[in-house]
Amino acid sequence: MTFSYQRPVDYEKHPVVQQKYIVPTPSIDEMLQRVKKLVRLRTPGGIIYAHPRFGKTYSIRYIIQILKEDFPSAVIISFGCQKKKNHSEDAFFSTLLEATGHEGYLTGTITRKRARLTERLQELVDRSQYNWVVFFADEAQRLDTIEYEWLRDVHDELERRGIRMITLLVGQPQLLHQKSAFRHSKQTQIVSRFMIDEMRFRGLRSPSDVATCLAGYDEACYPVNSQWTYTRFFLPAAYSAGFRLVSYAPFLWDAFKKAHDEAKFNFDMEIPMQYFARSVEIALFENMKHDASDFQFSPAMWANAVAESNFISSHEELRLVMFDEKGIHQR
Repeated sequence: MTFSYQRPVDYEKHPVVQQKYIVPTPSIDEMLQRVKKLVRLRTPGGIIYAHPRFGKTYSIRYIIQILKEDFPSAVIISFGCQKKKNHSEDAFFSTLLEATGHEGYLTGTITRKRARLTERLQELVDRSQYNWVVFFADEAQRLDTIEYEWLRDVHDELERRGIRMITLLVGQPQLLHQKSAFRHSKQTQIVSRFMIDEMRFRGLRSPSDVATCLAGYDEACYPVNSQWTYTRFFLPAAYSAGFRLVSYAPFLWDAFKKAHDEAKFNFDMEIPMQYFARSVEIALFENMKHDASDFQFSPAMWANAVAESNFISSHEELRLVMFDEKGIHQR
């Protein structure tokens, strides 16, 4: 029997197609609870770290979204750390000003930009019902000592005004090496403000983790508050007959595990969120044309999706990084 379904939005406008969506993972939920605790305790700073492509930026977007729901008027600011040959105080404060939404982030002297930043943060905090502000610094391993000192100036000025600044450094494991280096050089003023806590963002480590993420596709809807879950959008006939992605968690895990074992990687498997999401997207995009009430994903379909996600090539790079880090720890 042939089915005809009128999808609520064009294919190209769907968030899964545009890769502008978030499904919760156990690691994200764990990180969210840790961040909430840091905020409750007003802990001044912490490190969130993981290898590239494990979903750090993805997770921070989700955490910020939930924090804004839990603390609707709170001041939560995210900025990216740029890698530059020369560290410019002017550029640094322009970046922070832009992150706060200040229109004059490109004009004025360094002194004026510093003052504007403090005034802007004071203004935002005064509008909220809280006396704190949260900064997320993405790719924070790019920050150098002088930039931490500039950030420290902001922290101390806000303290003088009775405002607590909570800074979360999000980046790669090099952040841990930087923390160790600051300790050895007795730069405790940086460690005590920005690096007190340490949180590792993990990939998916079990079929249960994979099931949690796949369930997100079965439950999240677009448009919001419609009955069109992500799974239903791509496979409406199968979905109407009871098809759910979550039931394929063991098969998708096995596809990743087989690829991992065949590549002879000598470390425990963790699936980076980017390659998990890409594999699911490939499976949906390539097989939506086969949608029918009796449609099922075969192991071969999942194996093909994992292969096309470039999971193996990414882990070849990760193996080299982990080897280098092991050498660093042994020296």
